[in-house]
Amino acid sequence: MPTAAVIANPKVGAELGHLGPWLAAHDFAVTRLVRDEILPVTAADDADLVIILGSVWTMTRTMDAPTDPPHAAAAIAAEVALAQHRVAQDRPLLGLCFGGQLLSKALGGEVTQQDRTVIAWETPDTDIPEMRAPWMLLHQDRFTLPDNAELLAEAGHATLGFRYGRAWGLQFHAEVDAHGLQGMFEDLQMPQWQWQQYIDALDARTDENRFQAHALFDTFWSEVRA
Repeated sequence: MPTAAVIANPKVGAELGHLGPWLAAHDFAVTRLVRDEILPVTAADDADLVIILGSVWTMTRTMDAPTDPPHAAAAIAAEVALAQHRVAQDRPLLGLCFGGQLLSKALGGEVTQQDRTVIAWETPDTDIPEMRAPWMLLHQDRFTLPDNAELLAEAGHATLGFRYGRAWGLQFHAEVDAHGLQGMFEDLQMPQWQWQQYIDALDARTDENRFQAHALFDTFWSEVRA
């Protein structure tokens, strides 16, 4: 039975969404790792796949301000080291949103803040058929393409995906279903008028979105698994 280690904060972006049934369909045993606990570099060594999910934290500065969680800076540094360790092992890793940003940073890329938060359904410019679909974007930070990484997807405002060895970093939330997306907006304490249209759009194409997400995860896994 293959194993997957999922790294996330306790809330906000911790929902597996479409990843849950996909992992179950591929008989993965899932372990949850909480980034807030300042993970050791070897925390995911036993996993066949590491998945790094989103976060309200930022990679654009050292999170050591008085208003930041007191453990955030150390936790991010530890997770960057874990990602570098995983890439050095040449083992499968999938980073989504904050996870894609963290992977970029781990590989020498930069994460910068945009002048606005992007909330949108957008189809990226990509040569991967399974990636050419509307995906949910919810981010203010964006990552650059690391040296020696291959561009997978982009939009006018940001790089949306890259591969480096057996690691993929994606800016969009390929994993979100309607329940998880609504929970994310509510956890961020955003007013309902600002996000209800995106939930309605996802509800209207639930089956199609799930099929596209699973097809993309299948493409990723078929490429990176041993």
